[in-house]
Amino acid sequence: MSSLPEKGWHLLREILEEITNPELRTKLEVIKKAYGVLYQEYSRDYLTGLYNRRSFEENLEKAVELARREESSFTLLLLDLDHFKKINDTYGHDFGDQVLAAVGKTILKTIRKIDFPARYGGEEFAVILPGTGSYGGLGVARRLKEALEALRFDTPDGKIGITVSIGGAVFRSNHRLGPRELIKEVDRLLYSAKRLGRRTIVFKPEIEPQAEGLSLEERALLFGKK
Repeated sequence: MSSLPEKGWHLLREILEEITNPELRTKLEVIKKAYGVLYQEYSRDYLTGLYNRRSFEENLEKAVELARREESSFTLLLLDLDHFKKINDTYGHDFGDQVLAAVGKTILKTIRKIDFPARYGGEEFAVILPGTGSYGGLGVARRLKEALEALRFDTPDGKIGITVSIGGAVFRSNHRLGPRELIKEVDRLLYSAKRLGRRTIVFKPEIEPQAEGLSLEERALLFGKK
């Protein structure tokens, strides 16, 4: 399901391909460039350069639909910077913004171009890894953790680093969870990583699919699951 801005972008491209009048084409090219800037503002987080939460939620819906249609899988990761409030309180929000910007750049350098990285909110980030199963998904989580924890930042007290907690899970085509349920599941895994002392990865290679013909409520009653 495409968003209205995305549909508008594709429509402009289609119109330009059909226009032969040079003067009209030049004017439409200017409009297209301006629209491109506006679309970036709509879809990107200005601080980190990653996609924003709105774009992430739209893309996650597409990822779920594609996995079911093509009988494929993808991995969803949620990352949270540990004790980030303490960094803001100690060194100020400008310094905290520098840390977030560096985190965004590092995530982009670490993942593939086809992956979808987003700032989910505050100091929490999300990454969708298309066509990636448990082995590859866990590998990316480990590389992201290593790369982020290798960062160093100058402060009046000397150089400091950050640590990160990560929750991750694989979505497969036979899973009946929707996008919202999937986010909740992975968020629970992230919370488990926090409870285990932070600086930890909790990864679930298989989300139990819903039994055919049963709702989530019926399944909970049948198997005694809350």
